[in-house]
Amino acid sequence: MRSLSAVPDLPCTRLIGAIGAQCRGIDVRTLAAEDVRRAMTASQLLVFRDQQLTPATLTEFAARLGELDRYPFAEPLDDAPYVVRVLKEPQDRANFGGAWHTDTAYLTRPPSYTLLYAKEVPEICGDTLFADLYGAYEEACTGLAPAQRERLDAMRVHCTASLVHDAQGAHAAVAGERVARRPAAVATEADHPLVRLHPDSGRRALYVSLIHCAHIVGMSRAESLPVLERLHALIVRAENCTRLRWRAGTLAIWDNRCLLHNPLNDYPGARREMQRVIVRGEVPLAGSG
Repeated sequence: MRSLSAVPDLPCTRLIGAIGAQCRGIDVRTLAAEDVRRAMTASQLLVFRDQQLTPATLTEFAARLGELDRYPFAEPLDDAPYVVRVLKEPQDRANFGGAWHTDTAYLTRPPSYTLLYAKEVPEICGDTLFADLYGAYEEACTGLAPAQRERLDAMRVHCTASLVHDAQGAHAAVAGERVARRPAAVATEADHPLVRLHPDSGRRALYVSLIHCAHIVGMSRAESLPVLERLHALIVRAENCTRLRWRAGTLAIWDNRCLLHNPLNDYPGARREMQRVIVRGEVPLAGSG
């Protein structure tokens, strides 16, 4: 483990894997927002153990990082309008978001950060995997001629919620068993750059979320899928990933602009309850083409 020297005011150690940092002995309620944002730029994923957060204090902390947004397909807690409970009961078979994705890519302003706080987790399993979209972009560009890289950088993808939230959607199982398939109150289709230029780091990242990307703009879905699946395979290579083991009281913050995540559904008969808040991202999304 190495100190995260890029953020000397926030002592962290690297997680085992491609990305991420873990901070111990810190109450997030005492942190300055700028320190957290700098740490996020450096590490993409921050994990804080042993937190004691209520929905109100979770909301307060998240609001310091930016403008909060509401998830369009679930009702928030009654006393916390931006906090969504992510719950899998022992009898449930599917889990919420159980596939590789970046959160709500179909929104006009997809979230910059997601904050997920563990209330109750299985004794074993129920981990979340994270994959580095910066590293995947660099790998995708390896060996490309300049003209091919320019073409990749210029591509845009059409994202839609219908692949998950329509009952007959290609990825309908990803909605889990406790998230509504009701019509959303906001637009849930948008075109975004396939290669994003991160506003804070200035680095390029693939923005490919198979459960939300219907097709590449200007191409049919049949033409697009082989390209998207090839890029996805680069993203989720084991050497590009980090695995987070949850404990009750763990708060994770990740950057949706440069990470995919995948909550594993490997704990049949156990209960898992989390609380989630999303911070709205910039608009328009910056492409690199």
